[in-house]
Amino acid sequence: MLASFLPELLSLPLIRIEGITSEDRSLKLANMHFTATGKLVALLCTVNEMLGHSYNVLIPLKYIQNQYLVKAMKLLSVLIFVLLISCPGINQTRQPDLKQTDFRPAQIWSDTKGVPINAHGGGVLYHRGVYYWYGTHKIEGLSEKTFADGGIHCYASNDLLNWNDMGLVLPLVYNDDGHDLAYQCNFDRPKVVYNAKTKKFVAFFKLYLKGKGVTTGYVGVALSDSPSGPFTYSHKFLGANSPNGTGDFAIFQEENGDLYHLAVRKPDKAFVVGKMNDDYLLPEGKYVVCEGIKEKTEGPAIIKRNGVYHLLASGSTGWNPNPARYFTSKSLTGPWVSQGNPCQGVNPENGLGQEKTYGGQPTFLLPVIGRKDVYIAMFDINKPENPYDSRHIWLPVEWKEEKMSISWRDSWNLGDLGQNRK
Repeated sequence: MLASFLPELLSLPLIRIEGITSEDRSLKLANMHFTATGKLVALLCTVNEMLGHSYNVLIPLKYIQNQYLVKAMKLLSVLIFVLLISCPGINQTRQPDLKQTDFRPAQIWSDTKGVPINAHGGGVLYHRGVYYWYGTHKIEGLSEKTFADGGIHCYASNDLLNWNDMGLVLPLVYNDDGHDLAYQCNFDRPKVVYNAKTKKFVAFFKLYLKGKGVTTGYVGVALSDSPSGPFTYSHKFLGANSPNGTGDFAIFQEENGDLYHLAVRKPDKAFVVGKMNDDYLLPEGKYVVCEGIKEKTEGPAIIKRNGVYHLLASGSTGWNPNPARYFTSKSLTGPWVSQGNPCQGVNPENGLGQEKTYGGQPTFLLPVIGRKDVYIAMFDINKPENPYDSRHIWLPVEWKEEKMSISWRDSWNLGDLGQNRK
């Protein structure tokens, strides 16, 4: 019965359909043929190129009986039809991709199709000339209380301004309440690194299991052969040698490939660091408390410059913003020296300045490849009632007496930062 609907749907050039199975969650329907390695549990339909927009329709399937598949496909057909007829310009010449020329902190930031970028609490990986931005996908119309988390969303760019949507590269699981990634888990702050030894892209994310509260915080791990996914969930682990695990974390990769997990330990809120195994899948051994870093330091982001580590972070006030914290050290274990709050200026959108970090929280410190001493500080403005609309703040890092300084700018571009090349 399912196959009878596919020719009609796939005949539409704007439609891409993927099946999601209980085992590999990566089944693709192509040329009207598919094979399943596990039970079909969901259909993801992407309607592309509509006035420069891309629409995702996800239909979880709890049963595999034909009558449910027929109903699902009928619903999918109706949704596609509504989208098609609601876009009067669908038969017009395709509009060119949107181009941005500068960064506009706290403004709506859209991808090259004009859709707001949906990658929250994330980080950026540079691989073979392309930047990949990974963040938590937030489901439109839901709040943090009503479970807006949807998995890892990925975007790609070669200029850090204009981002192509690579899609949902690690979706949550909708048909198995016992799965670690069962929908309604708390899924946050994903970071991705490349392991040159295993040739794997490794994604880490903060994970609280569905229905278990936030007493115990895991680090989830997923793997991919490609920076653009799809990623396959591997496992979870408890960091910091604590039965309650960790909360917010940063992942730092040394020049020699060694990888470190820096995190706030639960339940005592001490900030700790531990080395990962060579395959990056589990901690190697004991974690060490980072001497000099205050307790309840969250939202960490880290870089290394001229042999000195620079850690940008926040305090612990839930979803509410607080002053940024900045520490430096010549060793990951410390001693770390507090350098105060590096932020200056005011966000005119909400009137918040350095005392509230412009209304945001740090997520990542991004080195601009090929530019000497050029880094970007990434922040998210959290909106727990409407996380889909949470805004991004990207600001350039300035260096004053070998210390980091971050000043508010209404708009800016990389050309403003000089032409120093490595």
